[in-house]
Amino acid sequence: MNILIIEKSKTISHILKNTLMAYGYNITEDSSDFTSEKLVERGIFEILILDINITGKYTSIDILKKIKAKKKCDTKILGICSVGIWKDKVNFLNNGGDDVLSYPFPMQELIARIQSLLRRPKSYIDNKMYIGEILLDTNDKSVSSKNSEIELRKREYELFEYLVRNKNRTVSRCELLDHVWDYRSYTGSNTVDVHIKRLRDKLPKKGLIETVHGQGYRIKEPKSS
Repeated sequence: MNILIIEKSKTISHILKNTLMAYGYNITEDSSDFTSEKLVERGIFEILILDINITGKYTSIDILKKIKAKKKCDTKILGICSVGIWKDKVNFLNNGGDDVLSYPFPMQELIARIQSLLRRPKSYIDNKMYIGEILLDTNDKSVSSKNSEIELRKREYELFEYLVRNKNRTVSRCELLDHVWDYRSYTGSNTVDVHIKRLRDKLPKKGLIETVHGQGYRIKEPKSS
């Protein structure tokens, strides 16, 4: 599998490259000039690891938008944040980034995030996602079932969308705090559990959100009848 790294710090880039090569990945390094754009357009890389703090000829968001504008490109983009604040991470995700990691991080987490991105189906980028009879429309941030709208609060919608995007995979409370609330340090909070309960109460299909004891929560794709 091919991974492209665009990282302004040569030290971090080499660490990532050596680690990923040890796991058997084929690694290409590029600069912020984005000379590998044609290769990305051809679908050479399954994963792009992108420094979200790049400035210069192209910013990180410029590179991100260039890739997302290529409709036939299904490269998943994992951001690396070594400086900056949570707003930088949110901006990256809002512009199409698939995931963000704050450096430094355990290399095992990097591998796990890459494997998670690879499990996401190509339909992940679709504006309309179905989970059984429930329709989630990311354009107008709405959820409905059988043409009847399910009224969700903003955070309940964001929680449900993240679970649906990661369907068939167990998502930990820490990951939900990191991506939905963006405060991973509050891992002892019961915020996730409270919102999961509220979400379950509003969804028409009971048992859609499974509790995986000791690990987190999971939405499974319903079997076709």
